[in-house]
Parts: sequence; C-alpha cells; structure tokens
Amino acid sequence: MPRARTDVAGMHPIERSYLPIAAWAPRRPPRRGMAAALPLVLITTCLGVFLAQLDTSVVNLALKQIGAELGSSITQLQWVVDGYNLAYAAFLLTGGTLGDIFGRRRLFMIGVALFTAGSLICGIAPDNATMIAGRTLTGLGAAFEMPTSLAILSDAYPDAAQRARAIGVWASCNGLAWIVGPTMGGLLVGHVGWRWIFLLAVPIGLLASVLCLGGVPKSRCQNGRSVDAPGQILAVLMLGTLSVAFIEGPHWGWSNFATIGCLAAAACSFAGFVIVEIRTEHPLLPLTIFRSPAFSAASLAAAGMTFGMYAMLFLMPLYCKRSKALRLPPSGCRCCRCRLPSSWFP
Repeated sequence: MPRARTDVAGMHPIERSYLPIAAWAPRRPPRRGMAAALPLVLITTCLGVFLAQLDTSVVNLALKQIGAELGSSITQLQWVVDGYNLAYAAFLLTGGTLGDIFGRRRLFMIGVALFTAGSLICGIAPDNATMIAGRTLTGLGAAFEMPTSLAILSDAYPDAAQRARAIGVWASCNGLAWIVGPTMGGLLVGHVGWRWIFLLAVPIGLLASVLCLGGVPKSRCQNGRSVDAPGQILAVLMLGTLSVAFIEGPHWGWSNFATIGCLAAAACSFAGFVIVEIRTEHPLLPLTIFRSPAFSAASLAAAGMTFGMYAMLFLMPLYCKRSKALRLPPSGCRCCRCRLPSSWFP
C-alpha cells in the first residue's frame, strides 16, 4: 500500500483541491482591514464566475438568429460555441499558474478585461470570423478568471469554516448562471435582439473590474512556480486538432485525408503531452492525481456528463426553433429545466 502524501505545501493545486479544505487551508491570521472587505471580495469573485458561466449557457438560444443575420452554416455555428469552450479548456490550468506567478488580482482583472473586450466584439460582429474571434477571446478571459477567482477567495478568508461557506457561495454561482442564462437569453433574443446577450456582459465586466480594484487585495507572487510551456503547446494542439476533426469531419468526410490527419495529430499530441507531463518538474497537469480511483471515476463521470450536456444545449434550441414547437422564451426555459438538477449540486 503506498503511503499517503503528507507534504501538503508541496502538492499541486489540483492535488490539494481533492483533500478536505481543512487539510490544505489551515487557519491563517487575518490581514489588517480585510474583515470589512470580505463581502466585496466575495461579490467580485462571484461576479467573475457568474459572467463566465453565463456566457457559456446563454449563446445557444441565439444560434438561429446569429446564423440568419451572419449567414452562418452549422459548422460555423459550432465554432461560435466551441471557440469559447476550446480556449477555456486549453488555458484553464495555465491561468492558475500565471496567477501564482504574476499575481492573482492582476490576472483576474486581465481575464475580466479580455472577457469584456471579447463580448463587445461579439456584440458588434459583422461576420462569422469576427464572431468566432470574439468568442475565442472571451474563452481565454474566462480561463484566467475562473482559477484566479477561487484562489483570491481562498486567500482572503483566514478562517477555514468561513472559507468553506464562501467557496460554497462561489460554486453556487456556477449553477445560478446555468439557470439564469437560458431564461434570460430567450427573453433578450426574443424581445431585444441577439447582440444584447453579448453587450449585456460589458457593463457587468466593467463593474467587476471596478470592484476588484477597490476591494480585492494584491497577492504575493510565488517564485517557485513556472509555466509548463511544452505541455501548454501540446494541450492546445491536441484539443484544437481534435475539435477541428469532429466539427469539420462531417463536412470533409471521415475518410478524407484532412480529417484523418487532424485525428492523427491529436493522438500524437496526446502521447507527447503525457510524456512531457511525466518528465517535467512542474507539470501543467500532474498525472499522479489519477492514481486515485475515486478521482479518476469522478473525472470520467464529469467528462461524460459534460459531453452530453453541451451537445444537448447546442442541438435543443435549434430543434425547438426549427420545428416551431416553441418560441424563444419557452425554449430557454426548457434548456434551463434540463440543467436544473445538476445546479443543486455545484
């Protein structure tokens, strides 16, 4: 039987997150003047995570209107959705590392700024290329926001019990965004116009930036962390080529050389990623965490749920509106109902 690790301080953040909060977040002395700022820190970080998750859930209701105005094909609409998801998934782990190196508040504000700029680009986009570029920029901003917002929250609360409650509120905002997003998206697209689902994020992002400047303290840079550049490049190549293969494959043909080449490149990138992560001193994704059967099973279940959920959120609004079975607001409520059970358990 391998002995359990006791060097909590030397663990990767992903490994620490698998432990009980009390194990990796002991009671710390409160900072001077921080008690009054704690509600502001909580509101700011919750705004960041709510904004990121809201953008994920709200855009699906506007796909038909976006396609009609911009002349989008189904493949281009998939890139409108997956441009965000691809950038978010590819840079999420690196966002946490960059926050440790350059400061969490700084990177959080950079993420909010990128997200706000990307939303503005989407709101005024004249063509599909501009729309997809804006969505990719918002995904990059969300990848910087999410991990740094949780790190800011964990660092701000010195008491483990208070920190646990604050993290619970933060996590609940994920589920709240999935409930509010489809409902609000249906109302906005149906009565105001699809561009406002993006433009509405601009004042919220500006508000989060102002609150962050006024209430979130600066964090110390951790000199021991470094960016796993080879791992990051291979992760982007793997996810990018795999996405291209599955999105463009039905159009190109599964036996087409380009499709097969993308799948082969994704497989080679995955193999290279595993090798690099085993050998590097500071891996982007420490593969040792998958030695835990419980963690591996939970990750596999979450991956399966996410694949099914995102496919349903993309196809259901298109089906409802194409069949004229439902108008936009009821379609949004139906998408909200599908997400409601998992929102109770963030």
